[in-house]
Amino acid sequence: MNKETIIDFIKKEFKEGNIRNEMFPMMTKFGIRDYSETVHTVGLNYITAIGRFVDGVTSLSECPVFPYSERSYYGQMVAESQASYEIKVNEVRPDSIWYSKEDNSPILICEFERYEKNRRKDLKIKEKIQNLLLAYHQLGGNVPIILFVYWSYAGENPGDIEEYISILDNGFKRNDGTYVRGINALKTTYLVYRCVASGNIDNLTLNQWVEVG
Repeated sequence: MNKETIIDFIKKEFKEGNIRNEMFPMMTKFGIRDYSETVHTVGLNYITAIGRFVDGVTSLSECPVFPYSERSYYGQMVAESQASYEIKVNEVRPDSIWYSKEDNSPILICEFERYEKNRRKDLKIKEKIQNLLLAYHQLGGNVPIILFVYWSYAGENPGDIEEYISILDNGFKRNDGTYVRGINALKTTYLVYRCVASGNIDNLTLNQWVEVG
């Protein structure tokens, strides 16, 4: 599986929106209401759908990932193998996971989250990025691509997100004092995008996806 080919496909889709236009007209034409988790649901399902257009890839939305403590026949290729699991704490459920059809190895994990410049939302963004890193390690640390997308209204400046993105490089300390190390940059590339929501609370289009950094 060629990581760079997949990254190029993602970037091309976010820029041109062929899958958005064909499969999700509510994102590009009709608009959606900013109500409850509607934007989140549409966004994560769009990202999952992109994976299904990549040759040799399948994808799931909101798939739980659990840690395991020893290798099994399946090795590090599946999130939930026949291995003996540790106590199921810190369960994470990435918004989208892409897998190889050839060997079932994880290819991409993604979170899609709203970002507003306030303390509550800042903590939510931080939690989502920490969850990505936890999922990455629980999948064996062999995930080629991490994708983080945050969405905000056009005209709003959510502020610099680099402080939170740096968690992927530097790791973080959990509440129990244990340290979760950052990604292996030799194996893994992360992409960060902002999805700009145009319109108003009653009718939003999600047709502008901008790479950050």
